[in-house]
Amino acid sequence: MRWKFLCIFLIAALTVFLMHLGWSKWLLSIPQPLSQKSTIPLVQLDNLQRGSYYAVSILSTDLFPHLSANYRLWIPNGVEPVRGVIVRQHGCGAGATGLSYANDLQWQALALKYQFALLGSKYTTDQTVGGSLDDPCNYWGVIDRGSEDAFLKALDEFGQKSRHPELNKLPWVLWGYSGGADWSIQMSQKYPDRTIALVAMRGGGAKISSTEPPKLLTADINPAVLGVPALYALGGAETPNTVYFDEGYDLPKQVFTRFRKAGAPWAIAVETDMGHGSTDTRLLAIPYLDSILTARLAKDSTKLRQLDESKGWLANPSTHEIAPISQYKGDPLQAAWLPDRKTAYKWQAYVANPNLWDKVRYRFCSSHKLLALLGAAYLTESCYPDRVSPTLIPEAPTNLRVVRVSTTEVGLTWDFTPDLENGLPKFRVYRNNSLIVTLQGQERGGDDTPIYPHVVLEFRDKAAGENDIYTVSAFNSLGENISRSARIVREN
Repeated sequence: MRWKFLCIFLIAALTVFLMHLGWSKWLLSIPQPLSQKSTIPLVQLDNLQRGSYYAVSILSTDLFPHLSANYRLWIPNGVEPVRGVIVRQHGCGAGATGLSYANDLQWQALALKYQFALLGSKYTTDQTVGGSLDDPCNYWGVIDRGSEDAFLKALDEFGQKSRHPELNKLPWVLWGYSGGADWSIQMSQKYPDRTIALVAMRGGGAKISSTEPPKLLTADINPAVLGVPALYALGGAETPNTVYFDEGYDLPKQVFTRFRKAGAPWAIAVETDMGHGSTDTRLLAIPYLDSILTARLAKDSTKLRQLDESKGWLANPSTHEIAPISQYKGDPLQAAWLPDRKTAYKWQAYVANPNLWDKVRYRFCSSHKLLALLGAAYLTESCYPDRVSPTLIPEAPTNLRVVRVSTTEVGLTWDFTPDLENGLPKFRVYRNNSLIVTLQGQERGGDDTPIYPHVVLEFRDKAAGENDIYTVSAFNSLGENISRSARIVREN
């Protein structure tokens, strides 16, 4: 009964709010997706393309007849030589692909900062060859069944294609989702000297099937592995009655506990109220890796430095308290180890319980049918704030251009440089100082991969006048930065 009264109160409050604000004005605040392909007749360079893409396919072999793989690699412009590779590995779902991980503009910003390449993959298994296993991860998820071999071959071919032969010997960052997290931790265990850090999202226990024992809980720990930092990002809503509880939550948590007790600089972050998917993990993983890369990369060398763990922070997974190591009051080997103050506060935001208003907005925006009924069938992620709030306002868009397309229509294009904090943020377009549309930026799915690998910074205004003045702002929860104003400069 209490919940009924609460729902009635919230609906009434929302109704009053919308009547005050104006329904049409409220709809303008809901972001629409950016165009995926330019439709404005203006010759310009796409400033979002700050590097080159390369593709490699590894076909099945006599040794591994069941497996083939495709890879996409992004290398920043002007990098000589490449200093490392960020490897992002997809999960095991039917038809799963991680090729668009290489197109993620926020991860590209991290790669560019450290002169790294960014790699995404797609493993395909033929279950009619060499016997039938019940899950694709029983093929490529076990690294010695062909995926490790294919990955190393791909790095060698990328080196030849891109004229960066150093790629096949560089250190790497490993990031994996679900079964990809299991793949990543196996690679980190086998190649600890090449692994800068590991991020395991919703997995990382490496128990691939029920017929194999969980080796990470039974085998001797390689001392070299204890120097590799790792971040486990798990979902708090993965309970014993959910499908992925064992391999997506329980087993990774046990593995974390074992290695942390052995002294490994590992962290665990449980995202409250979230299940096997998440669109926010990068907001913790990127600042975490930013700090780790700074600490572990030697200047002008690919040799990795050992972490000075005494400079880190500790976080209590149960109470969410954080403190520098020297001030932490609990058992340090039961706490999450984090590299610095900045990452510790990001961790605390990631694991925090959302407030009631955020929960209501989450439920509202999760209802595609309701949004469609209300005339707001846009991308649902944009209706509620990111769990980890940014600390910097995005820079202002630059080089705003306005082109007449027809008597009543103009096309706007602008430039923007994605950053580590915001990636490609949301934008507002103003005509004569009045908001006419909000645009999303780069939207992500539940495996934290871009829904649209390629987007362009443009908008077509179909209600343009003769002498209108336009501005575009980039914004987040902290505020907005507005471009210089622009008039129509020429007709098509």
